[in-house]
Amino acid sequence: KTIDKGAVIATCEPVVDIVARPQEFSESLRLPSILENLEGLNEEQRTAVKELLQEFQNLFSTSDSDIGRCNMTQHRINTGNHPPIKQYPRRLPLAKKEEAERLVKEMVDNGIIEELSGPWASPIVLVKKKDGSTRFCVDYRKLNEITIKDSYPLPRIDDTLDALNGSQ
Repeated sequence: KTIDKGAVIATCEPVVDIVARPQEFSESLRLPSILENLEGLNEEQRTAVKELLQEFQNLFSTSDSDIGRCNMTQHRINTGNHPPIKQYPRRLPLAKKEEAERLVKEMVDNGIIEELSGPWASPIVLVKKKDGSTRFCVDYRKLNEITIKDSYPLPRIDDTLDALNGSQ
């Protein structure tokens, strides 16, 4: 095969080397209440499960504000040369406005989101969950329409699980 003159065959992006600092965790085991009981297991199995959870406790979230974060890379959405999309906020009922403000403040306080201004904007959507609480969502459909898809998609979960079948 020949490559046409001017054809893009690769792109280069600068690498930012970030040294990860080891995270510190308490030695005490913080078991979610659902796991404190461990019915159906004998004492030896209960001990093994608790030791395993103790060893890997840094992998589990213990609250809504305790979520995983990765500072080893910076995420970028490739939209090519498309101009920024700015959608206006959807009108919320007065009662929902207060709830939206509370949720935004909570996420800012927990370091999940940060305040910024820029040319891109997508509307929020408040969705009622089965338990009656509210899920804060953002309608990114317009952004998704212009996003240039990655040429190396993530592997299918069923293929990954099949490959792990029988592994320990």
